[in-house]
Amino acid sequence: MFRNIIKLNRGLSRYYSTAGRRSSNGNKGFSFNSNSVKVGGAIALSALTITGLSTVLLEQEKKEEQVEVNATEEPKKSEKEYKKAMDTDYDIESFKYVIIGGGTAAYYAVDKILENDKEATILIISKERDVPYQRPPLTKNLWQTKDDNVVNTLSFSDWSGKQQNLLYEPESVYGSEILQFVKTRSVIDLHIDEKLVLLNDGKLIRYDKCLIATGGEPRNFKFTSTDKEKITTYRTVEDFKNLYNFIKDGNKHVTILGGGFLGSELTCSLGLNFGEKGIKLAQVFPENGVYANLFPEYLSNYATEEISKIGVDVKTKRLVKDITDNNGRLTVLLDDGSSFDTDHVVVAAGIIPNTDVVKSTTLEIDQVNGGYVVNPELQARTDLFVAGDVASYYDFSLGVRRRVEHHDHARATGELAGNNMSTKTTPNPYTYQPFFWSDLTPGVGFEAVGNTSAKLKTFSVWEKKEGENEEQKYNKGNIYYLNDKNQVVGVLCYGNYGKMDTARRLILKKRVIQDLNELQHAIDFDEHH
Repeated sequence: MFRNIIKLNRGLSRYYSTAGRRSSNGNKGFSFNSNSVKVGGAIALSALTITGLSTVLLEQEKKEEQVEVNATEEPKKSEKEYKKAMDTDYDIESFKYVIIGGGTAAYYAVDKILENDKEATILIISKERDVPYQRPPLTKNLWQTKDDNVVNTLSFSDWSGKQQNLLYEPESVYGSEILQFVKTRSVIDLHIDEKLVLLNDGKLIRYDKCLIATGGEPRNFKFTSTDKEKITTYRTVEDFKNLYNFIKDGNKHVTILGGGFLGSELTCSLGLNFGEKGIKLAQVFPENGVYANLFPEYLSNYATEEISKIGVDVKTKRLVKDITDNNGRLTVLLDDGSSFDTDHVVVAAGIIPNTDVVKSTTLEIDQVNGGYVVNPELQARTDLFVAGDVASYYDFSLGVRRRVEHHDHARATGELAGNNMSTKTTPNPYTYQPFFWSDLTPGVGFEAVGNTSAKLKTFSVWEKKEGENEEQKYNKGNIYYLNDKNQVVGVLCYGNYGKMDTARRLILKKRVIQDLNELQHAIDFDEHH
């Protein structure tokens, strides 16, 4: 059973009744095709660095204006007036809120901003072609649909049978004076002191408050074969469309590199839904079993066996040494000297947090976890916030700094950052404990919360029903992860859904467990969805 994606009860479109209202900055629409901005009528902006640019222009304006003031004895302009005049003269667009990144965190931040600030003007800048969308269905629900036109509709059924669309909102929502979306653009610099964003097309954007929600880039490797059509990563809608179109007619061999969430979910979705079409699958990873960094060893081995049962050739404890071209196909060479041929390779080996957007100003990077270091209110600097995969935050429940790459965390941090950016009250700290979930085969599915590292000591409680055979022993269970003080810091509910609030309360108690048997009935096994 697949977990439901948390969606807004009310869409963003409820905010877009704009009759009789102009945006506070007077924008008539962002110029998507602007490739350069002239400075002083001669120098192309794209040939300059953003460092100190605004200051230089402002000082230049002040000097010129001072001459006029001395000659005409007119009153001096304020700093704000100078900046406004400069922005007009040099074609610098201004928005009250600028969001760098167009994913889940950005979407939920926008919702909170519009809820709090009726005079908001918002610009979202995204590398992708698509407006904000849900990522979990890319490896789950979208592959289950029987609609051959799914690459165009992007529609799917959730775990309850309700029809949903991958996009949070239609693209038309993002074309108003209130909310604008720039696609296929990247930020190459962010000058925090001057509150200026420089795009890769040379466009300058000024903001009052900014949110960095850039997520991460898929980890990739260099092989002898450089065929980008046959060796791909998997993270975006475009990646889904390309892979779907490649395998939809069947009779192909696909290799997935990686035994974590992305690699295992994609492998199982293809195996369960396209195996009957002749799709053959190999999954290769260096660990002893799937989810080896999450599951206790016995459960990782069990899940790996379950994946093998759906026809996947699971190659554990193997590293890929190279991939070469072979008469229109690919040959995968492993570290034990063996090799096999395949038609397509998907590299699903995790992501690297995208911290490349700030070059002119130094922001602290978490040297252990990666990502931008933020305070409890998700601020990296005054008026600069960070949310989602790229945020390194202090987890009050666990007493450690963390960086989390899951949907619920992106939603929660996006909401809080958006609220703290736009509220007139004291900003709130991030104290929420996000959960995550996964569904591989009909017998392998779970929800989890907290620190669920397989390196921790675990205590498992499994439900045993009368008449169950040995093969059904991992049907429903609770796994508790304990630190060196014997405090519960994480909980994984395997096949036992709807228990995350109870698990959070258990973690928050920080109670030292004197006898592990105390956990036998900490979370029950009743039906709850």
